[in-house]
Amino acid sequence: MKRLFFIVIFFGLILYLGLSAHYWFKTDYFKVIFFDVGQGDSILIIAPGGKTILIDGGPDQKVLKELGAALPFWRPQIDLLIITHAHDDHIAGLIEISRRYKIKQVLYNNLNFETPALEVIKKSFQDKKLNKIMAEPGMSFKFIKDCSLNILAASKETALAENDYSIVSSFNCLNKKILLAGDAGIEIEQELLASGLNLKSDIFKISHHGSNSANSEIFLKAVKPRAVVISVGLNNQFNHPSPVILDRLLKLAVDIYRTDQMGALEFLANNKTITLIK
Repeated sequence: MKRLFFIVIFFGLILYLGLSAHYWFKTDYFKVIFFDVGQGDSILIIAPGGKTILIDGGPDQKVLKELGAALPFWRPQIDLLIITHAHDDHIAGLIEISRRYKIKQVLYNNLNFETPALEVIKKSFQDKKLNKIMAEPGMSFKFIKDCSLNILAASKETALAENDYSIVSSFNCLNKKILLAGDAGIEIEQELLASGLNLKSDIFKISHHGSNSANSEIFLKAVKPRAVVISVGLNNQFNHPSPVILDRLLKLAVDIYRTDQMGALEFLANNKTITLIK
């Protein structure tokens, strides 16, 4: 009887792993998960074919639970880690991620900002001899055909506020576009508008947790998002998102999704639709 039990468990596990791998590596859909990390940012993209892109790691270890639930136990790997900028609410959670997950490639812009969290992360990257790449506007990371993550902004100007070194990227895949702005401010928005890039997107991860230091009306009109995601902590001390920005979004008739009110936000997209699944 005990032997039969173990045989059933064994074949059940084989079946689970087989089905899990089958769905993981499918190429006809992708997922974008905006993790609920409190007052901070962390976003996971699972591209068609199973490649993973993690954008920032939030302010603490909350991200570990979110990431553990999103990735199968048999694939603890981040194919591309993007550090938008060096503020703790975007990077502190990366300390434990760098210890527990295999990271194949790191994209960054300015890591000269001095914080204890950043020093630990940089040492971890150095110890593991990770492949680090300095971001440049125009870079593109390809996945399957017609599916890429494109770098729109990564300013190298001197004397900028740290937020304005944020890497701004666009995930373009299956005829969908997700715009991810880090904490970039109005100055960077103006540069993007002047560049002539097509900014129109299905989903916009709004900049700087909905702060009035970004998200200008002219920029939002250029992006024309169907929906915006605001990654923000409940009852945070900064009064994010700004009532001014919320009013602006309401006037533009944009669907608003907030992590402080809804928790983690997971979108599933294929060639036809993009849908919030939880």
